[in-house]
Amino acid sequence: MRALLTTAGLLWAVATGVAAQTAPAGAAPAVVAPARSAPATTAAAPVASIPANAPLTLSQAWRLTLENDPTYQAAESERDASQTNRAMGRAQLLPQVSGAIGRNKIRGDIEEPDAFGGVARTDLDYMSRTNEIRVTQTVFNWGRFAEYRQGHSRADYGLAVFDTKAQDTAVRLFNRYLQALLSYENVKLLDGKLKANEQQITVAKRRFDLGEGTVTDVREAQSRRDLARADLIQAQDALIVASRELQEMIGRPPQQLTNIDPFDARRTAARDLEQWMGRAMQDNAEIRSGLQAYKISDQEIDRAFGGHLPTVDAIASRRKVSAETLSTRDQDSTTTSVGVQINVPIFSGGMTSAQVDQARFNRDRAGQELAATRERIAVEVTRQYQGVVSGAERVAALEVAATSSAEALKAVQKGFQAGTRTIVDILDAQDQLYQARLDLSKSRLQFIQARLALASAAGNLDATEIDDVSKTYFSTAVADLAVAR
Repeated sequence: MRALLTTAGLLWAVATGVAAQTAPAGAAPAVVAPARSAPATTAAAPVASIPANAPLTLSQAWRLTLENDPTYQAAESERDASQTNRAMGRAQLLPQVSGAIGRNKIRGDIEEPDAFGGVARTDLDYMSRTNEIRVTQTVFNWGRFAEYRQGHSRADYGLAVFDTKAQDTAVRLFNRYLQALLSYENVKLLDGKLKANEQQITVAKRRFDLGEGTVTDVREAQSRRDLARADLIQAQDALIVASRELQEMIGRPPQQLTNIDPFDARRTAARDLEQWMGRAMQDNAEIRSGLQAYKISDQEIDRAFGGHLPTVDAIASRRKVSAETLSTRDQDSTTTSVGVQINVPIFSGGMTSAQVDQARFNRDRAGQELAATRERIAVEVTRQYQGVVSGAERVAALEVAATSSAEALKAVQKGFQAGTRTIVDILDAQDQLYQARLDLSKSRLQFIQARLALASAAGNLDATEIDDVSKTYFSTAVADLAVAR
């Protein structure tokens, strides 16, 4: 009875374009609309025109990536291809119509006994014609019903995989955008350090000429200047590479980027870890793809088990023939037949049982892989959440450290004028200030990176989230990459 109910539900679902799911034993099957996973990374409407000479925001870079990144476009094609599984699974349950036309030229002769005991020879030269149309409709085929459900699950799996790749594309873009900004900040800070060292060389030479300094001070200042110049060359090379990596995704050379604003990082994480974890278990694209893979494996058991069950097909055909055989070479006939064909498997050498066992093992494997994916995502959410929380504290601490380093440099400079400090102390203080400011810029970018990675792990990284991050942490300040290079 359950099989008949399932068959009726599936045939109705095929006719109306929805997927039927087998209900638990003893219950009527539920007929529901096919699950369609909502893309975790919702693509905002493409920007019609972004001026090439205008500062590029993070949101604009994302929209350009949607239009130009080859990896993302390949994922879109893969997603579209996966959606055809719905139609392919449904096609096997719809009527199969085929037609056949045959034309055979018959030439020869036929010998037949005549009335007088002799042989009568008749020459043959005629055309045999056959026209046939045949319609087959599946009435009961457990394996095909399972393949129909698998078609929807495979399509949903394709959507989940696309969401995963879209998330990866977004994270890859953010890393490259932030790396370009960090490289720019490093170049700017090293350029300032180089100029400061050159000023110290001038001061050391003047003091040496006046007899107040030593040649050691001059040499020390020149050495720091030369090291700063070498670091600047290396930083400029890194900026060129970072710009080219960003260009690969957005489809054009980045000239200017919006830079980060000072922000209060400790006010950004509104939800606690449990909220992020719950959202991730529900919406994370990798978990959803693993769940769909488990469903496909579970439905594969049904498909394999269908080899044990009989199949029932309704068949109708109409056939029109002319001179089909020698005995009917002067006759035309038209026949219409309607019937039911039942195929009953008796023995397959153990193949079907082995296929069912194999499908069960694969289902168990998919279940364990899904559990491993959930644990890995839980670890990733925890890591990124801690990166946001501790990153906020680190940003606040480095802001104080940068201010303290600037005040320390001023104090050392006054001590140098008073004769209590040497030029080496000034150079050391300058190095400390450079490092503090670089660490501050790096920590701010790492905080934003952790915030975006947390949203990605939770399945919440969409165009709205990207726009919010772009408005919250980035300002109208411009990072001119072309000038820095």
